[in-house]
Amino acid sequence: MLLASCHCGAVQIEMARKPSTVSDCTCSICHRYGARWAYYTRKTANIFCSPEAISAYVWGDETLAFYHCKLCGCPTHYESSDKSATGRIAVNARMMSPTDTQGIRVRTFDGADTWKYLNE
Repeated sequence: MLLASCHCGAVQIEMARKPSTVSDCTCSICHRYGARWAYYTRKTANIFCSPEAISAYVWGDETLAFYHCKLCGCPTHYESSDKSATGRIAVNARMMSPTDTQGIRVRTFDGADTWKYLNE
């Protein structure tokens, strides 16, 4: 079991496994967040927080909701609009302990232009 947490601890995420890779996306929002995304499903990641502790930002085609902690401001995760058990949850790996993410390969995803991984 792996744990991610915002700075103040109000939002905690438990994941079933350590990711083999994380994505550094170049799209307009991910670039601004400075996030590195580790991908899970609703079956393999659980978010623990009070509903008042997080806020979602949804834009564009409204297929993703980006969440951040209302107390400390950390972007913690995003969820797809697919609410099934296999719907995607992307956890901001920067909310994980550096020792837990050490050695994980970072893939650069060109979300700003080509929608392809650049360092494959």
